[in-house]
Amino acid sequence: MKYFEFGIENKTTLLLLHGVDTTWQLSFSRLIRVAERKYHIIAVAEDGFNTDEPEVNAVSVIAEARKITEYLVEKFGGKIDIILGESLGGMIMTEILLDPRIKVHTAIADGFTILEYPNFRHDLPKRIVAGALTGVELFAFRHMGLFNKILGEDIDSMIYKKTSKETLYNLEYSMMPYRYKYEAFNLADSYIWHGAKEPGFDQVRKKIDRSKYRFKHKVFLNRGHGSLLLEPERLLKEIELAYKGYDRNYKAK
Repeated sequence: MKYFEFGIENKTTLLLLHGVDTTWQLSFSRLIRVAERKYHIIAVAEDGFNTDEPEVNAVSVIAEARKITEYLVEKFGGKIDIILGESLGGMIMTEILLDPRIKVHTAIADGFTILEYPNFRHDLPKRIVAGALTGVELFAFRHMGLFNKILGEDIDSMIYKKTSKETLYNLEYSMMPYRYKYEAFNLADSYIWHGAKEPGFDQVRKKIDRSKYRFKHKVFLNRGHGSLLLEPERLLKEIELAYKGYDRNYKAK
């Protein structure tokens, strides 16, 4: 795992956590170019998706979060102004927020997806299912039209097609079982974003009890999973709006 910093002279910190099957460069290079004049940016090259360390595989969401947490405590005293977690990065973000040493003002989970994996009692079924899901992902890399249809957006330019089979398997295996840490949203000014074309955003409304967990949900019309990353100026404005705070659910054009 490596960390890349930009706009170091700026005081407001922005931590960027990319999703699965991509890299920090593919996801965030556009945003960094327009945001580094305002923010001190920390972009994380997560294990399994770090082009500088292709031999290192991801182990689990929890393992990634622990490494990042220790870095934030050591380098920044655990204080970060804004976290933007894309897709799987949103899950990593919730794990980070739960560490009592971490203090975050604004937490944004873009494309937060609730994947309900079976909770097997024995190891063999877990391995079989993890292997099958890994095969589906590798197939999708070779047939990007299917991948884009599932996500509701053409994101071929952001996909890291050299992701290892072991990394994908480890992540799938570690999700059986995985308990989503919705309580983490109560520890910051929290936001969940979705594109209206991506599947599963209604799950957030159905699965997360809004009486128990505090977050603001924003849905962007005519957009798919992670598509704001392709609109860096718009994404920067949305980050700034979230940091200033808005207090209702609504759909944005």
